Amino acid sequence: MVESGFQSPSTSRAPNCPSLQEMVREEISRLLQSYGDEPITLTVTGHSLGAALATLTAYDVKTAFGSAAPLVTVISFGSPRVGNRSFRCGLEEQGIKVLRIVNSDDLITKVPGFVINRADGHNGVPSDRDIRVLSSPSWIQRRVADTRWEYAEVGKELRLERRDSLYLSCIHV
Repeated sequence: MVESGFQSPSTSRAPNCPSLQEMVREEISRLLQSYGDEPITLTVTGHSLGAALATLTAYDVKTAFGSAAPLVTVISFGSPRVGNRSFRCGLEEQGIKVLRIVNSDDLITKVPGFVINRADGHNGVPSDRDIRVLSSPSWIQRRVADTRWEYAEVGKELRLERRDSLYLSCIHV
């Protein structure tokens, strides 16, 4: 499942104007035709909402073009959580590599949805990047996991600590 607020800008269209999704698919078709059997790689990048759209675009390209799809990677900056764990698994199954670059102080990278105090990282490893807003019994955690409000990070994360960086420590947020 994907947050509809992120999906909508990609698939919505104005009168007499194709959607972002349609324009990207058209361009990928053109590239595949132009390069024939040559291997093609595609890197999609964005910041904040653009990072969410980059992640969705990568997933759409891989699913829309199937075995003919190029190798797709995403480099995102300050991306919010786009989808749930099922979406994350879908990205991984498609072979999409994602690098999420985040600033530890950036709240956008921790929304939307509930974050509960339990192992939510890859392979069941607890993640110290989660906001600990709710410590709850396992039955509540299972109920939250079944709702549409639990979102997951995708890919590998490169976390920047503003306070620890010579270059970023002078920036006030």
